[in-house]
Formats: sequence, C-alpha cells, structure tokens
Amino acid sequence: MSNSKIVFTFSDINGDRHIENLWASQNGTCFRIENIPFFTPGIAYGDIVSVKEINGVLHFEQLIEPSGHSTVQMVFREEEDIIPSMKELEQMGCAWEASSSNKLIALNIPYDVQYAMVLNYLENGDEELKWTFREACMNHN
Repeated sequence: MSNSKIVFTFSDINGDRHIENLWASQNGTCFRIENIPFFTPGIAYGDIVSVKEINGVLHFEQLIEPSGHSTVQMVFREEEDIIPSMKELEQMGCAWEASSSNKLIALNIPYDVQYAMVLNYLENGDEELKWTFREACMNHN
C-alpha cells in the first residue's frame, strides 16, 4: 500500500537541481518505491531505499536493494500514438504511467521481461519519429 511520499533531489545534464516526489510503502526500516519515476534517474518501481526525515519530510538517502526492474522515460510527439503504443508495451509485460502533460510516459520494465524486445520496439518508434526515450534506470543486461 502506498502511504508515504519520498522527496528525490537530482541534477539534470545542465547541473540544475530538481525534485520529484515518489510514492512508497514502508518495508521494515526502509521504503519500497510504489510508482514509476518520471524524472529521477537510477530508481525503478519496487526498489528498496533508505530515507532521512527532515522536518517531518522523507528524503531519499540511498538505494538499498534494486528491484531488478528498469525505467524508461518516453516523450511522445503526438498524443494519439500513446494508447496504441502503450497497449503493445503492456502485451510485452510492461506497465506505464502518464504525466499530467500526457505526452510524458514513465515505462516500467519488470525483471522478467526480455529487454531486447522492448528496446527494439522503442528504437523503431524513435526512428519513426513517434517518440524519444531515455533509459533512466537499467537493471536489465
């Protein structure tokens, strides 16, 4: 059950600092990430993390145990391509979340999904100019 928000602070390629809040559930003294990150690099759905509480707010401290899932962040050029594309990725075993901007998608690739098949699909869509994508957290070989 998702019951806590954890603040993740990270820098982009320009060195600018950003914050993303992720839902998590308590797992002993640590927390399990319960949603797919839209922006935070190096974190995936199901990861176990430690936190530091500052003024009643939970802040990410470190990754304790990777879930084995991978995260890909996608930006679609046209909204009408999102649902059909996501249905195909769901058939491959992936899950996804859409941001409020609708064209930004966070894709979760579970540990037991063949990443080569997903990557081929992502690269084809990128070449067809349907979307761009970024591998934000890779736990697949």
